[in-house]
Amino acid sequence: MQRFELTSPGGARMSVLDHGAAVDAWVPAPGAGASLVVARAPADRVAAAAPYCGVVVGRYANRIAGAVVTIDGVEHRLDANEGSSTLHGGAGGFDRRTWEVVDRAPDRLVLRLESPDGDQGFPGRLVATAEYRLHDASVDVVLSAVTDAPTVVSLASHPYFDLGPEPVVTVPAELYLPVDERGVPLPGSAPVDGTPFDLRGGVSVSRESGFDHAWLVPGHDARVMASLAAADGSRRVEVLSDRPSVQVYTGGSAGGVAIEAQQVPDGPHRPGVDVVLRPGQTYRSSTRWTYAAADAR
Repeated sequence: MQRFELTSPGGARMSVLDHGAAVDAWVPAPGAGASLVVARAPADRVAAAAPYCGVVVGRYANRIAGAVVTIDGVEHRLDANEGSSTLHGGAGGFDRRTWEVVDRAPDRLVLRLESPDGDQGFPGRLVATAEYRLHDASVDVVLSAVTDAPTVVSLASHPYFDLGPEPVVTVPAELYLPVDERGVPLPGSAPVDGTPFDLRGGVSVSRESGFDHAWLVPGHDARVMASLAAADGSRRVEVLSDRPSVQVYTGGSAGGVAIEAQQVPDGPHRPGVDVVLRPGQTYRSSTRWTYAAADAR
């Protein structure tokens, strides 16, 4: 496992691992204190810890019910690594791979991964790239992929942000996706009004909050998907993205809160959702993390 250090002109720092293309540390400004992301466990211990800390997950982020997809009338059986579902691409997903560094600058890193035809059951040879650009007080994460045969793709960055105990999470969404006992979204969506899933005004969370759900944030271009603030208001991280949904997970053993901008979970089985990438097309997603400090309340 290799670690690559990035620095911005203003003194921000970030560490990226080639294993899982994982962000291992992010200090967004001098004086910002400790890293705002939870570090990944060593490669030989990720199964016993939180295996998705900071990584890029794929081929398909989140869950695919029944571990099966049908593309152009052909059924493909996938690796079922969470009960009967495929989670984050399978047991040997992109988070468990060593990515190749193909471009590097003081404030930029590009990694590449080749996924062969049939990998975890997914059809087609997929070539994925993850680009990190470090700025003063922000990070851009650009994920892209091309394929030589029709396949389903939803790459996502999976950071756990750590802003101290009982941080306040805000999600500007009127709709969320209720889930079944497997964590797979039920058909349709539901309004957040009058439910514990109304995060529009900000809610203090802990590991016991029980959130492992996707919210549908209106819009298609880059916009604020979610924000996380320290309990005293002294620090705040916003996640902006062009993805249709954001998953918030508060139950991780690693601590912190996972905020994952992504395509909708179980997209291959949801009517009206097209997650098929075809030869000649390029999959591309863009997410930005921004940091702001403020006087403590």
